[in-house]
Amino acid sequence: MFSAKKKPDRKPRRQGPKLPSLEAIEGLRPRLSIRVWLTVLFVLVTAVSAVAAYGIVRPILETSLSRASDATFRQVAEQWDAQIRRDDNPSTQDMEDFAETRNLQWGIVRVDEERGVLRLRGDTDLELLYGVVENSVEAREPKWNTVSVQNGPYAGQRQATYAVPIRDVRDAEGREVENTAIVFNRFYTEGDIENAEKVLNRIEGLALLAGGLALLIAGFAGYFAAVLISRRVDRLNVAAESLAAGNFDERINTHVGDELGSLASSFNAMAASMKDAFGQIEQEKERGNAILDGMTDAVVGVNRDLELVFRNPRAKELLESTPHEFHVRLQEVLAKTRYSGPVTEPEAEAGDRVIEVRAAPLEDGALAILRDVTAERRVQRAKADFIANASHELKTPIFALSGWLEMMEDVEDPELRAEFLNDMRAQTERLKGLAQTLLDLSRLDANATVFRSEEVDLEDLLHSLRRDFGFTGRPINIRTEENVPPVEADPNQLHRALTILVDNAIKYSEDGSPVDLELSRENGHAVISVADRGCGIPEGEIPHIFDRFYRVQGSSRADGTGLGLALAHEITDHLGGRIRVESQPEAGSTFSVLLPMTETARSPNEPQPLDVS
Repeated sequence: MFSAKKKPDRKPRRQGPKLPSLEAIEGLRPRLSIRVWLTVLFVLVTAVSAVAAYGIVRPILETSLSRASDATFRQVAEQWDAQIRRDDNPSTQDMEDFAETRNLQWGIVRVDEERGVLRLRGDTDLELLYGVVENSVEAREPKWNTVSVQNGPYAGQRQATYAVPIRDVRDAEGREVENTAIVFNRFYTEGDIENAEKVLNRIEGLALLAGGLALLIAGFAGYFAAVLISRRVDRLNVAAESLAAGNFDERINTHVGDELGSLASSFNAMAASMKDAFGQIEQEKERGNAILDGMTDAVVGVNRDLELVFRNPRAKELLESTPHEFHVRLQEVLAKTRYSGPVTEPEAEAGDRVIEVRAAPLEDGALAILRDVTAERRVQRAKADFIANASHELKTPIFALSGWLEMMEDVEDPELRAEFLNDMRAQTERLKGLAQTLLDLSRLDANATVFRSEEVDLEDLLHSLRRDFGFTGRPINIRTEENVPPVEADPNQLHRALTILVDNAIKYSEDGSPVDLELSRENGHAVISVADRGCGIPEGEIPHIFDRFYRVQGSSRADGTGLGLALAHEITDHLGGRIRVESQPEAGSTFSVLLPMTETARSPNEPQPLDVS
């Protein structure tokens, strides 16, 4: 896009005496129009004035005769100035259309100190008066001039050139080109001036013969035209004011096909288009507000003075729950983006939360998108911890296996070799268990694990768990409520989930501390509880203990990868149940698995099951 450079507070150009519109006299159209009325009125007034002041007007007319073609091109300059005022940034297509409709040569040129005036775009056969372009670029304001052509294909004609400095011109590599201007050029024949002289002579004769009658007719015609035009223009003015006030249903009824009639039709079309456009704008505004309101990220907009302009509901909620220090940091980021371009603050602290701030400058302010990444950062840290733990879990048995293999090469005692083999078998089982846990989680994510559905006697399952952990030497107490019916579940998967809970209860409690297994019923669910008297879980950590790779901060009593509870939670979800946790630091934890009972297994007076989805 290109635009002419506008000089602020430029004084209006002084105009010389205006000549009668000779083209209107020669090219009268048959239909009635304002142009005809005004032309006739001006011709009559000019004729009377010429007779009354012959001695004064005649020299002026003779002098102005040589500038007749200049006046025509002056209109081109005035029309282009008017278009610049309407559209401060006209495109290349606008320049081409302007030149084509007025039969002008045009081009975008650059003034180079070494190579002169270079054409960048426009007509290839562009011929121009080079002094006009240099003066226009140097003065940074429009310049124009006309000269008579003495030789060449345009000999005997007058050449007129108009140049306007422009800005924001870029070459093929996107770099700005300085000292550029838009140029319009045209050649006029001397025949136009000769025709004008004949007309002036004829007007002089008519003025001498009928001066008095012409003055009277001109007076009546001028009064009639003025009244007629003023009424219609007033109607247009009233309609325009109504439209400016927001009444897009305003229309003008006209029955005359002149310029004002065409203007009225254009006004009606413009009003209809504006009504549709404003309707679409309102729809887009509502759609934009709906999108902003529905975003999970907070969006904040400020003006040039960093004053809040808008915020979506998420931003209101976030800003009201964050401390003053975060507001100060956000204001610093918004101020920085106004001068440095887009800015990203990946981890802005907001109390116990971490907020990611992405800010970008706007034309009249700045925009910031805020995202609470506390959970993401926690997961990232948990993954990093998992990698470290997994590496440790893998390296420890691998190093042990490697050492025992080397030692077995030098050991011939069968008993010692058997002891080494048992230790190696234990480390192998440890590696196998870690790999199996990761594999099971990936299969659950991919829905590749098939869950059977059959009756499971939960009391038998608890006794089976006690037998499985008998080798630990821990006392495992079982307490069951009477008449707890079997449930429909996959016995193997349920056994594995409970095994994880019992194993954790043993690992995170003191040696010799008992583990309690309890079976009860609650609101249409069978409840299996695993309780220990161990170190417990801080309240703030409970919502995250089922996250993968997550380990309670400071939990160094037992090794682990943070995958066991995640696997137990996934299995319980697939069985249609849920896990409930109750814990106090240094007082122990109770993990309860709630499984839905069948309709026939529930007692008639038992409350309906809760929605655990």
